[in-house]
Amino acid sequence: MKEELEDQIMEQILSEQIPEAPSAPVAPVESVEAPAEEPVRSEAAKYLGTTLGYKPGDNPFADKEGDKKRIEEHKLTKVGQNLFENAEYREGWIDVDRSFLGERAKFYPEDWRFKIRPATVEAIRNWSTIDEENVNSIDDVFNEVMKSCISIQTPNGPLPWGNINSWDRFFFLLLVREYTFIQGETAIKYDEDCIECENPITFQLTSQSLMYEYPDEEVMNMYEPNTRSWHIDPTEYEVNEDPITLYLPTLEKDANIKAWLINRLQENRNRKIDQVFLKFLPWMAPKISKDTTIAARQIKELELKYKSWDSEMFSFVDEVIRNIAVAPLAKLTMNCPICGEEVTSQIRFPNSVKSLFNVQNRSRKFGKK
Repeated sequence: MKEELEDQIMEQILSEQIPEAPSAPVAPVESVEAPAEEPVRSEAAKYLGTTLGYKPGDNPFADKEGDKKRIEEHKLTKVGQNLFENAEYREGWIDVDRSFLGERAKFYPEDWRFKIRPATVEAIRNWSTIDEENVNSIDDVFNEVMKSCISIQTPNGPLPWGNINSWDRFFFLLLVREYTFIQGETAIKYDEDCIECENPITFQLTSQSLMYEYPDEEVMNMYEPNTRSWHIDPTEYEVNEDPITLYLPTLEKDANIKAWLINRLQENRNRKIDQVFLKFLPWMAPKISKDTTIAARQIKELELKYKSWDSEMFSFVDEVIRNIAVAPLAKLTMNCPICGEEVTSQIRFPNSVKSLFNVQNRSRKFGKK
């Protein structure tokens, strides 16, 4: 009972970050617009999420032979780094070009800088222990990679990884993966036939292939970047209630809500959990304490507020959250290079979710398993 409820809770949390949970993460492989020309701090940062020979937005079949020649002549990896001159970048932290976030960059202060480093041996070792039938196991290991490989730098000092928005976790995981396996030898690919001409299309899951549904322009005009929140007056929409403030869901809040829930279930395994309230909870407070005792008081106050809403107010807040949320899409789309038809495929992991950080040995295989 307890385990089933924990799984339901985690599926709800993960659904805000990865479309339809980790067994079917997000993302289209359609090319995206080239990032704005901005100075970058390292060659690796400039090429993360791209492939030599073309920039995002260009023909993905461009000049592969030219790429090979340049790689050999300049001793480059497939993301354009010189293996000798820039070795320190591959071993350490590099800056992430904010333009890779696309429209989601608007949800972070402009003076925040994100840095990543390759997944550590320990993180990869933990990844190999994932129980794919247990969403809690997946969530814990995902967070371990985030904790050890993501850094946020601000003028006032570093911030914890938990300040990343919930819907961006899978994007950063893929970015870390691309930097960890910088030669692209562990690409996640699978084929789907074009519905028009039956030509096989190869889909590839990358950080830059991810697609999202965004709030429309009218809604974004209400967003307050300084507080990372929306302040909305229901009376403007003919709902007679006091103004409300809704805050961005973050990984820190998700983790602390999960800890609070597990603590409640340990106290009373038959305790009833309001699943609908859990959907609203990450939006209702700027922070949830890591201390489960303090978190319990915070959440109790928020639950009383939630229960005070009449049906009209509940429906209004539900509608607001649907409209302000960034929703990861659980599909890939590409245009067929033969007939030009758009081909859509659901995201999948041909070799399971463990393939995200599996190291492919080049040594002779031991045994048949």
